[in-house]
Amino acid sequence: MLDAFALDADECAEATDDCHIDALCQNTPKSFKCICKPGYKGDGKQCEDIDECDNDYTGGCVHECINIPGNYRCTCYDGFMLAHDGHNCLDVDECADNNGGCQQICVNTMGSYECLCKQGFFLSDNQHTCIHRSDDGMNCMNKEHGCAHICRETPKGGVACECRPGFELAKNQRDCTLTCNYGNGGCQHTCDDTDSGPVCGCHQKYALHSDSKTCIEKDEAAIESSEFNATSVADVDKRVKRRLFMETCAVNNGGCDRTCKDTATGVRCSCPVGFTLQPDGKTCKDIDECLVNNGGCDHFCRNTVGSFECSCQKGHKLLTDERSCQDIDECSFERTCDHMCINYPGSFECLCHKGYTLYGQTHCGDIDECSINNGSCEHGCANTMGSYECLCPSGVKLHWNKKDCLEAVKCLPGAKPVPKAQLICSKTGGVESCSLSCPSNALFVADSENSYTLSCGVPGQMTKSPQNRNSTLLSCGGGYAASQTPREA
Repeated sequence: MLDAFALDADECAEATDDCHIDALCQNTPKSFKCICKPGYKGDGKQCEDIDECDNDYTGGCVHECINIPGNYRCTCYDGFMLAHDGHNCLDVDECADNNGGCQQICVNTMGSYECLCKQGFFLSDNQHTCIHRSDDGMNCMNKEHGCAHICRETPKGGVACECRPGFELAKNQRDCTLTCNYGNGGCQHTCDDTDSGPVCGCHQKYALHSDSKTCIEKDEAAIESSEFNATSVADVDKRVKRRLFMETCAVNNGGCDRTCKDTATGVRCSCPVGFTLQPDGKTCKDIDECLVNNGGCDHFCRNTVGSFECSCQKGHKLLTDERSCQDIDECSFERTCDHMCINYPGSFECLCHKGYTLYGQTHCGDIDECSINNGSCEHGCANTMGSYECLCPSGVKLHWNKKDCLEAVKCLPGAKPVPKAQLICSKTGGVESCSLSCPSNALFVADSENSYTLSCGVPGQMTKSPQNRNSTLLSCGGGYAASQTPREA
C-alpha cells in the first residue's frame, strides 16, 4: 500500500494535468481531479465564467452590476456612492463639497442637489449662479417670468421656458416635472417613470421606507426564505470579501479625489465640470477658466473653485448668458431724475430746468432768487417755483424792466393841453446830433426797451426830481420829462 502511494505521480506538480486554465488541479492517489475556480462553472476540464449579474438578484447590486472574469462589481448611478458592503448605494451630499458649486443656497436631494437663490435673485441658465431680479417689462430679467428652471427670451419680446436635463416641461409650459433621468428620480434604488412622476422601488434584500424613496434592509429570515435564480447569500458574501482585497470604489473611494467608477479592469476616476484629472489619474485640479479669453466675459472674470463668474463695470448689467454686459439706460427708469436725464455708456447725468439747481445726483430744487440781493428788485421780491417777481408798493407801478418801480401821479382838473415837442437834428462830420425843444419843460417815459414817449409843457411845480437810473419824472398828461441830450446816429 505504501509502495503504491510512493509510486504515485503528482500530475498537478508536473503540469501533466489537462485542467482548464480557470480550474484548480487537485492531486489524488494515482490520479488528479480538476475543480473550476470560484466564479467559474464546469467539470474542471472546461470552465466558463459565471455571470453573477445575469439574474434578478443582479449579484446583490442595488444599481448596476458589472460582470468580470471570475467575479463582478457593483456600481452606482451619478449622485450616489458605493456603501462599504460593496452592494448598496448611498446618496452623495454634493452640498458638503464647495456648496455644490452654488453661488448662494445648496439643497441636497436623494441622488442629486439643487441650487436656490435668496429673495430678490433668480437662478441663471447655468443653474448655479444667481441674477438680481428686475421689475422691467416681461423678460427673463423680470421676477415674474414664471419659468421654474430656464427662461429664454423670444424674438417677439416674450419668454419661453425650458427645463434642466432629466426634467420635462409641464402642460402649463412653465413648471418642470422630475423624471428618473435626473438623480434617479430621487430614488435610492430603482426608479420607474409614471404619468404622476417617478415611483421608487428597492432591491430584493431591501424594503421601501415610509418616505417612498430610501430603502432599508429586510429581516435576515426574509432574505433566506426568498427565492432567486442566483448563488446563495453566503456565496455572495464570500465574493464581497474577495472584492475588498482588490482596488475598488468601495474602499477609500478607490483613491479617487472625486468620482470613482468600478469597471471590469479596475477603478476609473473622473472629475466634475470645472476640474481636470491630473497625470496620476486620481486627483482633480481646478481649471482657471479666466486664463483663456477672459472666460468669455465681456468685462471682468473671477475664477472660483470648479467654475468662474463674470461681472460688469458700473452702469452695466450682466445678461442671462452670464457673459455679456449691456449698458443700463438709467433714463428709461421712472423718476431717475427730477427734470431731465441724459444717458451715457455706463453712467447718466441729471439736468434741471431754469430757475432750479441740482442737489445730490438726481434731484432739482428751486433757486430762491430773492435771497440774493433781493433779486435786484427796487422794492419787494416774491419767490416762486422756478422763478420770482418784483413787487411795488401801492400807488407805484412796475417798470418795463420788471425790477424798478415808477410813481403814479394824479392830474389836477383844468390842466392845459400839452404842447407838441420839436425835434431838430443836424449832421456834422458824420455825426448826427438831435435836440428836443419844448415851449416848457420836456419829459420822456420809456414804453419799452426800444421806444419812449415825449411830453411837453408840464408845469414845473408838478414835476419831481429824477429818482432812479432812467432819470424819469412823472407828469400830468401821462408824459415824462427829460433834459435835452445830443445822441449819435
